Amino acid sequence: MVRATDKTRLQIDPRYLLIMLMPVGVLIVAEYLLGTFGDTSVHLEGLELKDQSQLIELSARYRFLAAVFFFGGATVSVTAIFVFELYSRHTRRSILTTLVGILGIIVVSLSFSTFEPEWMPASFESQALLGDNLFHALMIPASLPGCEAGGSLPDGCKQQGAYFAMEYLLDRVNILTSLSAGAVIAGMVLALSRPAGVGLSVHPDLETEARILKSAQEATQRYLYCSGILLTTGMVLMLSWMSWPGDAILNDDMRKAHAELVSALSIYRGVTYSILILSYYLPVSLILKVRIDAFHDAVATAGKPELAKDVAGFDIQRIATLDALKAIIAIVSPILTGAIGSFGGLAGFGG
Repeated sequence: MVRATDKTRLQIDPRYLLIMLMPVGVLIVAEYLLGTFGDTSVHLEGLELKDQSQLIELSARYRFLAAVFFFGGATVSVTAIFVFELYSRHTRRSILTTLVGILGIIVVSLSFSTFEPEWMPASFESQALLGDNLFHALMIPASLPGCEAGGSLPDGCKQQGAYFAMEYLLDRVNILTSLSAGAVIAGMVLALSRPAGVGLSVHPDLETEARILKSAQEATQRYLYCSGILLTTGMVLMLSWMSWPGDAILNDDMRKAHAELVSALSIYRGVTYSILILSYYLPVSLILKVRIDAFHDAVATAGKPELAKDVAGFDIQRIATLDALKAIIAIVSPILTGAIGSFGGLAGFGG
């Protein structure tokens, strides 16, 4: 029974939360392909480092720290937007069912980045895909103040220097990543919510329906842009991490070949992230289109075309409009970031 105080709050039909399984499926397929058909035990034979490798490593470390800070700010921001909207606009039932869905996303995503259970085909850490011996050779000898006696990092960092710092920070960033990804996916799905006291009806109150659909449109755009921001900043972080040791390679040919490997892997990740966005944006948009088309039919029958003015929905014929262009840029932004990192160094992040 819905309480009177909840009738104006939004309620999601639990069936729509199944959409959250689609990005989980995309993630599983992407990591399976990488772990099964990639090479997760790359070893750079005859590796030698430049005389200036200490300074090169330190410069790359500062770029990495900047990227961590940047990404952390993005994850906290998009998560805060979602939490505010969830608790201020939704019923208790809607909140609980949504949190269960987010928990599932967190568990699956952390399985690939932090838990790494034995059933997985291989390690998915980028340093394993890019040459663990290179990361070890450059980063383990590096000095880290937090690892010294009285420092804030535990166990003297196991004498792993900057390599420990990278893994220590990434394990914590992965938690933020999983939480914020769950937030933007759930936020997109919750665009399908309706006021608890207003169910779907064959003969809806057209003015109320117009407000509901317009709010849903705005929510899909808001979380699409949040997704683009989150995954683009994630790509910046990934590029800074993958390219960390590359410039210290002494041999020109090996350094160039390694940079190409970083570029190729970054493009793969960018494509994965863009498909991830599509996996939850398109289903929500298409469901909204069905609702909006039904609304337009009702408006035409009632002779009130002015109500439909700001309610358009997903329409492939609007592909040339500014709104459609912004949506496309948000979806492909991770690919663009990977491509920029491949060619221009991403203003220093790509090495």
